[in-house]
Amino acid sequence: MTSHNYFILLAPEIVLVIGACLVLLTGLSARPSARNATRWMGVLTIVGAMAAFCLWGWPAALQDAQPAGFHVTSLTWYVRLIALLVGLLTMLINLHVPETWERGEYGSMILFSLAGITLTAGADDFVTLFLSLELVSVPTYALVAAGSADIRSQEAGLKYFFLGALAAAIFVYGFSFLYGVAGTTQLSGMAAALDIGNACTRIGLLLAIAGLAYKIAAVPLHVYAPDVYQGAASPVTGLLGFFPKAAGFVAIIKLLALVAPGTAGLAAVISWTPPTALFWLIWVLAALTMTVGNCVALMQTNAKRILAYSSIAHSGYMLVAVLVGPAALGSPMRDGWAAMLFYVVAYGVMNLGAFGALACLRIQGRPAEELDDLAGLARTHPAVALAMAVCCFSLMGMPPTLGFIGKVYVFTGALSLDEGDPHRAAMIALVVIGLINSAIAAVYYLRIIGACYLREPREFSALVSDRSLAVGVAACAILVVLLGLWPRDLFRLAGYAASDMWPVPRATGREEAPESPEAQEAEPADHQSSGDGYRPASSKRAASSVRNPSTAQAPYVSSVRYTGETAFADGRFLTPSAGRFLIII
Repeated sequence: MTSHNYFILLAPEIVLVIGACLVLLTGLSARPSARNATRWMGVLTIVGAMAAFCLWGWPAALQDAQPAGFHVTSLTWYVRLIALLVGLLTMLINLHVPETWERGEYGSMILFSLAGITLTAGADDFVTLFLSLELVSVPTYALVAAGSADIRSQEAGLKYFFLGALAAAIFVYGFSFLYGVAGTTQLSGMAAALDIGNACTRIGLLLAIAGLAYKIAAVPLHVYAPDVYQGAASPVTGLLGFFPKAAGFVAIIKLLALVAPGTAGLAAVISWTPPTALFWLIWVLAALTMTVGNCVALMQTNAKRILAYSSIAHSGYMLVAVLVGPAALGSPMRDGWAAMLFYVVAYGVMNLGAFGALACLRIQGRPAEELDDLAGLARTHPAVALAMAVCCFSLMGMPPTLGFIGKVYVFTGALSLDEGDPHRAAMIALVVIGLINSAIAAVYYLRIIGACYLREPREFSALVSDRSLAVGVAACAILVVLLGLWPRDLFRLAGYAASDMWPVPRATGREEAPESPEAQEAEPADHQSSGDGYRPASSKRAASSVRNPSTAQAPYVSSVRYTGETAFADGRFLTPSAGRFLIII
C-alpha cells in the first residue's frame, strides 16, 4: 500500500494532527500577532479536516487495502462526521478562554483530542484503540487545568489526571487478559478466538469495561466528574460532555462486538445476544448510573455540579441503548446501537449549549456557576436565557427537541425486543427505571429554567464580549430544535454505522462471492425507492448468505458498502441522507 493511499484513508486525522502541531508551534512565537492568529487557526484546521472528509470520505478502490491497525468503515465515517461538527462548535465556544500566551497550547489540545475520537472509531487493534483513547483523554487533563487561573481548576486537573491514569492502567490490564486468550491484538481477527466462558476472558472484559466506565463517567467510576466539572472553565466542561463520552461508547460497542459476535439472518440485519453475565453487568451499571446521577443532582445548588450529575445520568440512558444491541429489523425504533450513536450527538450538542450559555455570563467579574447567578437572566439577558432554556428542555427530554427524540429511540428500542428474548422482562424493568429517572431529572432542569425566568436578579451580571462564543451557543440551540424536528437523516446515518461493527478478518479479505442469477432476480433494489425504509444493504447480503450457505461468513457480518438512494453511492459516504444532514448543519 502506497503512502498516497494511506493519506487518502487517514486524511481527516492527518489534517487534524498537522494542524494541531502548527497551532502549537505558532503559539510559541514571540510575536503577539502570531499568537493571536492561533485563535482562528484551530477553526480553519477543523474546516480543512471537513474538506478532506468530504473529498476522501470512502474511497471504494482502497477498501481491500486498509492500514495496519486501522479499518475504515461506516462507523469511522459517522464518528468523523459528528466529531468534526461538534468539534467546530466546541472550538468556537472555547476561543475566548485562553490568554494570548496560551492560545497555541489550548487550541492544539482540542485538535489532538478530536483526532483521538476519529482514530478510536477506526481502530482495528488493541494497541491502536488504547493509544487513540489516550489521545482523547490526555489533552483534556491539560485543558481542565489550563482553562482558568482559579486554584480549583488546577486541583480538578490534577484529580482528573491521576484518576484517568488509574483507569487507563485498568483498561490496558484488561486488554492483556484478552490478548492472552486470543493470541492476537487485531480486533477483526479476535472474535472467533474469544470464549466468554473462559475465566481470563471474563476478567479481561470486566477490567476493560471498568476502564471505559471511567471515560463515560458511569457509576461507580463517576466520583471525579462533579469536582472536575465544577473546577474547569464552563467551555471546557462542555467539551468534557462529548469528547470522552463519544470515544468511550464507541470503544464499548467495539469491545462488545468481540465477545458477542452478531449473526445474519433472513429477517434481520444483525442478531445480537450478549452473554448473561455481561448483560447483567451492564444492566446494573445502567440502572445505578441513571439513578445516582439524577438523585444526587436534586441536592445541588451549583449549576455546573447539577449538569455534572446530569452527565452521569445521561451515560446511564446510553447504556440502556448499548444493551439493546444492533438489532436492525427494518425500523429505527429497534436499533439500540444506532440509538446510542444518535444520542451521543444529541447530548454533546445540548450539553455544550448549556455550558456555553453559562460561559456567556460574568457575575461581578467571576464566571457564573451558581443557580443564584442565573436569577432573573431572562430580564437582563433574554437571548442567553432562551438558549439555556432550550438546551435544558432538550436535556429533560421535552418535545420537539433533539433530546426528546433521542430518549424515544433509546426507550422504544429497549421495549421492542422479541417475545422470546430471554432478557425482555429485564429490559422492560430498565425502561421503567429510566422513565422514572427522566421524571426526576425534570425537577432540577426546571430549577435552572425557573431561576432564569421566575426569579428577580440578585447581582449585576455582564455578558462576555466574544462573537464566536455567541455564534457557538446560538448554533447549539438552533441545532437542538432543527435536529429534533428533522432527525431522520442523522438517525439513518447512525443506523448504517451501527450495522457495520463486525469487519471481516484480514486473513480472509473483504471479497464476497457473487450471488446466483436466481438470487439477483429475487432481490429488488437495496432500498425502497421511497427512501422511507430503514434497511441497509447488508440485510440483502445477509439474506443471500442464508439462501446460499457458501457465502455465509458467520459469526461475522461483513463490512458494508452501501449502494442506492440512501446508501453509499459509488462506494462513497456522500449520500443524500448525509447531504441533507450537512445542509441542515
